[in-house]
Amino acid sequence: MRVLSSLVVAVGFIASAMALKEPPTKLQVGIRKKIPAEECLVKSTNGDSLSMHYTGTLFDTGVKFDSSLDRNEPFVFRLGMGQVIQGWDQGLLNMCIGEKRKLIIPPSMGYGDRGAGGVIPPGATLVFEVELLDIKKPVIKPFTGGDDDNDDQLISFTSPSFLISTAVVIVLFFIVFKMAKKQDIVEAKKAATAEIKERK
Repeated sequence: MRVLSSLVVAVGFIASAMALKEPPTKLQVGIRKKIPAEECLVKSTNGDSLSMHYTGTLFDTGVKFDSSLDRNEPFVFRLGMGQVIQGWDQGLLNMCIGEKRKLIIPPSMGYGDRGAGGVIPPGATLVFEVELLDIKKPVIKPFTGGDDDNDDQLISFTSPSFLISTAVVIVLFFIVFKMAKKQDIVEAKKAATAEIKERK
């Protein structure tokens, strides 16, 4: 009975180990360090500028192919803008400053069949250990009408001067149009009169 139980445990362990070696077909996100809700004042969203530390390894071999820690320089990019692979754009959403995650990214959300830089082979599943250092929200500059807005190059279609000048142009157009029409009528009458006289 003990032998049977040990055999079942061993088979289960081997099956689990084999399952871990099988590359996932979908993005997997694991939280390595969670930030308490009361300390997480802002979360990452699309459009944010993120400052990250990361280490990337190959799923199959565990070989490291890149790390910002080796350069001692955080990687900065804008989330959700296609500046990084799809696995990052999706896997780093709703992240708190100081949070650490582990991303396992299938080829379809990484570098696909083309690979990258000679260090990531085609069809590679990638593993990233990441830490979010900072979030900068996009700044939307309001229109103030100052020099920085280049208002000398912009036309305000609601300004009084524009409306008045437009009205003057329209009125002049109709006056010229009516005068031309009257002239055409006069000339047509003269031509008709001349034709009648010639017939007589």
